[in-house]
Amino acid sequence: MTTKTFYCPTEIIDGPGVLNTLPQIAAEYGTKAMIVVDPFFLNSPLLERIRQLLCDYEICVFGKVTPNPRDNDINEGAAICRQFGADFIVAIGGGSALDSAKAINIVSTNGGECWDYVRVAGKEIRPITEKLLPLIAIPTTSGTGSECTRYSVVTNSVTHAKSTIKTDLNFPKKALVDPELTVSVPRKTTALTAIDAFAHCFESYIGPKANEFSEMFSLKGMELFIRSVRRVCQDGSDTEARNDLSMCSTLGGLAITHSATTLPHGIGQALSGVTDAPHGGSIAVCMPQVIEWTLPYGQPRFARVACMFDESLKALPEAEQAAALPKILKELFSEIIGEKLTMASYGLTEDKIEAVADMALSSYSGDVSRHPRVASRDDLIEIIRRCL
Repeated sequence: MTTKTFYCPTEIIDGPGVLNTLPQIAAEYGTKAMIVVDPFFLNSPLLERIRQLLCDYEICVFGKVTPNPRDNDINEGAAICRQFGADFIVAIGGGSALDSAKAINIVSTNGGECWDYVRVAGKEIRPITEKLLPLIAIPTTSGTGSECTRYSVVTNSVTHAKSTIKTDLNFPKKALVDPELTVSVPRKTTALTAIDAFAHCFESYIGPKANEFSEMFSLKGMELFIRSVRRVCQDGSDTEARNDLSMCSTLGGLAITHSATTLPHGIGQALSGVTDAPHGGSIAVCMPQVIEWTLPYGQPRFARVACMFDESLKALPEAEQAAALPKILKELFSEIIGEKLTMASYGLTEDKIEAVADMALSSYSGDVSRHPRVASRDDLIEIIRRCL
């Protein structure tokens, strides 16, 4: 028997319309709110709605958020947060806004610079000694699950290295998961973020840290993805499908908090660090190749996932079930995104392959080491080259 632990201090409030509870929740934390928001929303009806909901509060809005959050932007946001004297932070947007808000919270309360807190092989990590501000996370996409994770992913604006701040202090106090906020998300963004949510569920399921708790979240999340991703990409107003993907995203966040990600994230995060590729796309271009390279390691779990996509595979031997998964995912990802993606389409060239492999090993060594088949540097170069 092995010891299993489940921990999630975030109170998750999920369902259509839960954004309207924001005033009551904010009342617990003070009178001055720092709002960290995707720049897309700066002049939007959503931000105006947030202002109305927080009309009794003094508000400061920070919208300098990029798809792969930059450390210098976070440092700027932290300085503004300190100067404003915020009592709490509200993060609104996709994973980048939520991750930025987490990092701003740490730097504004503990000093130094954002990169001081990032985990990179051989680098000292600055300790977090001061209490953080309460953080309310409001996701507007169904992808990262950042509303209930301990992670904040950051890109170094000078070196372009990409890595993660990992601490239990990163958990938001509250998460308002309102699927109504995702209805207007464009098809391609919907597809790319959904792929990230699926990857969290899938990778946490196949890795060695998986346990009964994480598997419960992983399997249910994959079930919801399979049931609804095509529907929502065909009709963004399908509220039932939007509900499914919002829940898939949150479940994926809970799953990786407890059993983490594996090699697709290690390579994908490194690719987006080198080329600034969108995170979901960086996963989509490598996951089928990674699975193909991994076989027959992890075969029973690959087979089970393949059968979730196609029940007719159950009549085949387990090895054939597992071998069918790369093709299933490659075709599905191309279908829902609306185009065939490659690493070359994201700007990767032959001369940058080694840089991606090296960043995977230095910044995401845990993802590499947790995969069912552990890749060497030469293996990583081979896999990445196949994805060009």
